[in-house]
Amino acid sequence: MRISPPAIIAFALSAAVLAQAPPDQPKALSVGVGVSAPRITHKVEPEYSPLARADRVQGTVVFQIVVDEHGLPRDFQVISPLGFGLDEKAEQAITKWRFAPGMKDGQPVPVIARVEVNFRFPQIWFDAKAEQRRTSFNVALKSLAETNAAAKDRAVETIQQIAGEKYPPAMYLAGLWEMNGDKNVVKDTARGWTLIQQAADHNYGPALYEVAIRSLRAGGDPAEMENDRQKMRDAAVLGSAQAQFYLGQAYEAGVGVPKEPDRARGYFRLCATKGDSHCQYRLGRLLLDKPGRSEDDYVQALAWLQIAADRKVSEARTMLDREQPQLSIAQAALVSTWKSQLSGAHLSQ
Repeated sequence: MRISPPAIIAFALSAAVLAQAPPDQPKALSVGVGVSAPRITHKVEPEYSPLARADRVQGTVVFQIVVDEHGLPRDFQVISPLGFGLDEKAEQAITKWRFAPGMKDGQPVPVIARVEVNFRFPQIWFDAKAEQRRTSFNVALKSLAETNAAAKDRAVETIQQIAGEKYPPAMYLAGLWEMNGDKNVVKDTARGWTLIQQAADHNYGPALYEVAIRSLRAGGDPAEMENDRQKMRDAAVLGSAQAQFYLGQAYEAGVGVPKEPDRARGYFRLCATKGDSHCQYRLGRLLLDKPGRSEDDYVQALAWLQIAADRKVSEARTMLDREQPQLSIAQAALVSTWKSQLSGAHLSQ
């Protein structure tokens, strides 16, 4: 289902699972045989956030929602974000939309729907084809996480098609599949590696990491190794969590680079804020062991360790069990506040 309001004020993913409905709410159904799609009856145009307006940001936010039996939207999940505060503005608009509910056997039922909200500036050029590739890729990623085999197959086909259109994230993912024979894709190691290299040539961080790590593991003369380490730094700057973790470890231990705890913490912080539990643990540990640490360092360390422990990192739990009995009431309150803020930063990525 696609509902695309022409915003007259006229960019991952991680695919999330729809929140479970409370016990007193009926389970949401998918549109299909015997289940009709909801139909919009009233919509409110989204507003631009100040940051997005100032930067002239354009694009599309895609949500997966549930339209309940009363025609009200709920269970919002962003499956193709745009950032700059526009995801929140889009959700605020959709909460005010109203629908004719989906039907099953002549009765209104809650139905899962996909909704697009467009942000455009009139008379400013916009690459609609590039944006369509981006949103199609993110939507396909969501479908890969579903249990429906047919939906997964369509998602694989979509990503392969977009890879053929030279969209770097799709080239990278399709390349991994071909190298490993995943997703029922015929294994072709040479072709898969070529796709990954092409994605790296387009400065796609995760692909650049794969190229750099392969070269670093193969070894070479010092000049070549330094060139590969620079590629790894570039990959980290371009958003590769694997590169960020690799460099955090390297600067922490002084392997191939000078031992620089401050830089190690910086790289671990990048991937920690993306939700990587091992980065969260390593950052918490480095903050805890920081020479001359401040009170702020201490409470942040424990907050990161709590987040990692909640995600089943046993080493983080061990460190917490050692430190928490020593906390004052004020420190415990600060740790709780920091944990909430840091968890929120991760969820907003």
